[in-house]
Amino acid sequence: MSKQLAIELMADLANLEKADRAIAEFGGSMAWPEKTLSHVRLVVEELMMNIITHGSDRENVPRIRIRLAQQDETLVMEVADDGVAFDPLLTPPPDLDSSLDERRIGGLGVHLIRGLMDSVSYRREGGWNRLSATKTMN
Repeated sequence: MSKQLAIELMADLANLEKADRAIAEFGGSMAWPEKTLSHVRLVVEELMMNIITHGSDRENVPRIRIRLAQQDETLVMEVADDGVAFDPLLTPPPDLDSSLDERRIGGLGVHLIRGLMDSVSYRREGGWNRLSATKTMN
């Protein structure tokens, strides 16, 4: 049997804490390992910050929909927004070998998300950016 959490909120900093609290409660109710809960919370925070910072067209504040579903030992997550079309997976990998002064700004968040989740995919559908990810409980 699958258990789900679905949240819809506006892309603003005030809702970042609301989403984090809901995810923490859901993960606790599902007895997720602390490592898994920490990874999911960090990934959602990174995605929400990107939407809050870059998703607006200056006239409209994007809506964000977060859906978490657990089936057995697999978590399926989708973070969707109706903001500006953007595929974060097309962001080039960060230069981790250069000094901080020589590095291009950006790209570390996507790198982090890819490292923390087992799979990550993006699609644009019906005016919504949809980033999906899976994580096996460990």
